[in-house]
Amino acid sequence: MSSAERFVRHHKRQTDRAISEAYSRLAPDASATFHELLRCIRDRGARILDAPVVNGRHQGIAALANLSRFRNAHVRRGSDWCGTSASWHRAVASLAHHLTCLYAVPVFLGASWHAAEDDYAEKKREWFVAHGRGASFRSLDLPIAMSRRMEHIFLQSRDHFSIEHAMRRAELLALGASNELVDAVLATRVVMDLRHGAFWPTVWRFLIANGQAIDVAQVGPLLDFVQAIRHERVAVETRDGTVLRDPPQPSFSMKGRTVQSVLRLMREWHRGLGVTTGGFSWSPSPLRPMFLEEPSQDSSAPPMVWQLMELTNSEQLRIEGSALHHCVASYAGRCWRGASRIWSLRVRRGAKIRHVLTIEVDLNKRAIIQARGWCNRSAAGKSRRLLKEWAARERLRLLI
Repeated sequence: MSSAERFVRHHKRQTDRAISEAYSRLAPDASATFHELLRCIRDRGARILDAPVVNGRHQGIAALANLSRFRNAHVRRGSDWCGTSASWHRAVASLAHHLTCLYAVPVFLGASWHAAEDDYAEKKREWFVAHGRGASFRSLDLPIAMSRRMEHIFLQSRDHFSIEHAMRRAELLALGASNELVDAVLATRVVMDLRHGAFWPTVWRFLIANGQAIDVAQVGPLLDFVQAIRHERVAVETRDGTVLRDPPQPSFSMKGRTVQSVLRLMREWHRGLGVTTGGFSWSPSPLRPMFLEEPSQDSSAPPMVWQLMELTNSEQLRIEGSALHHCVASYAGRCWRGASRIWSLRVRRGAKIRHVLTIEVDLNKRAIIQARGWCNRSAAGKSRRLLKEWAARERLRLLI
């Protein structure tokens, strides 16, 4: 049996298990709706069943279960859906629009039905229904204050955008950020966190106002620094084991600060990472490493071997950050808590190893959300091509 056949069989078993679990969790009325939707998609939208399984959660079946729970919001019967042969996430958006909407809703908002169960998962589904009933998006209960201009930009977002990326991008553009600054911010992890909606615009205004004085390559490290000291709990080893403590400076503000003072604080924080990250380790993810050997033009020289490997302890993160001069060591606590996965792309020729790229993967969103090279430079050339190949093989979205 080929690897492709094994994958298909394994995925079918996972799909069957997800369906069984959905029936067991749903209330009787929702279970009946789920049964109807399942029969409907098997006839007219079977690609929903092809959706990936992330952390044991089948995203297509999760979408059907959530749509079933929202049965009181349905304005049409599932049996009347015309169906689609589009990709699974487009099919989910099409079915959700048919069931709950009286007005057009952007395709990217369909991700709300299979969104990971975070602080805003249920809210996203409520936004979808309310907007589909005719409410302006900016009038909804959002974590970010939305102007008319921001709403316009947001609703024009591309189909593959996550809701978080679309919101942050619209917020930045509405404030007057350059395309380079927008790209730099969207390549960081803070974009995926919709909390602290009143604080982050103060940072965006600071970056916009000082755009000539801040190298765009320093935007990522600066945001990592602010996120870490203001919003992230710190994992600390004690005699009683590892405990989580409150963020070091939860009231940190950009008010009255200069570019020089913020960059100085950032560098001081960066220097202390090797001391404060502790000795944490975590289990590897189900993603597979990648190896690519390229023969040398000189037959007597060793081949060039590209290796993409996962980092699974804080010491490996410290070494990676030291080799590429960035702050990935600060991600130890996030990896230990399971919030992030860090991978390293390296190239080896003989005994010489060169670190090329550090990649952050969000398994809940099945996405690569950051990739940084030397001094936080973006992935380009050969390294980006390899990253795209790995993302395609592992069925990861590339959000950079």
